[in-house]
Amino acid sequence: MTDARCWVLFAGNDSAYFAWISSHPTGYVLNIRRQDDLKYVVLHRASCRTVNPARAGTEPGAFTERSYRKVCSDSIESLRTWARQYGRSDGSFSKCCSICDPE
Repeated sequence: MTDARCWVLFAGNDSAYFAWISSHPTGYVLNIRRQDDLKYVVLHRASCRTVNPARAGTEPGAFTERSYRKVCSDSIESLRTWARQYGRSDGSFSKCCSICDPE
């Protein structure tokens, strides 16, 4: 990924998100609420059990089709760019997952 927009947003399409996760196992995922709420911008590794469809017991549509969207990239810096473009002027995340420790 070398262009200025090195991230992809998944909203309402779990199957496309699952395909991205599968083909980018070393990538990163921002979990964001469906409604614009920049107080909740959580960084995960694509392999994290909390955002990866391989985890057991997840109902269909739970990842991008109801309450959440995902912004995905192979680069944390690209996700910082997304955060700056969409309202977090310092490019920060509200938190980093304590389970997968992405940074």
